[in-house]
Amino acid sequence: MENQDKNMPTGREALEKLLTGNERYAASGQNFPNQTAEHRSALCGGQHPFAVILGCSDSRVPPEQIFDRGLGDLFVVRVAGNVLDDLVLGSIEYATIHLRTPLIMVLGHSQCG
Repeated sequence: MENQDKNMPTGREALEKLLTGNERYAASGQNFPNQTAEHRSALCGGQHPFAVILGCSDSRVPPEQIFDRGLGDLFVVRVAGNVLDDLVLGSIEYATIHLRTPLIMVLGHSQCG
């Protein structure tokens, strides 16, 4: 796990990666990173997401797309209305404690439903 921590971005760096990806998405210039068969195979050994996204279940707001991220990059927890309860909190705690994910983002949106 030490090696993983050395490669993990800081919370600030993780936020910058999300914001940069969102800028690409907004400009329709996505890179669609980490989507290859080789990357999928590498994920069989474990996941190392750099951000937890608590988002709404609304099908129009997929975090991986709006942040231009790929498989294994984000630990996404989706629940209608971004409501935090013990089950949702348990998922977030798992990502931060066991996967050592440095950033938690609550992703809200307009015109829900």
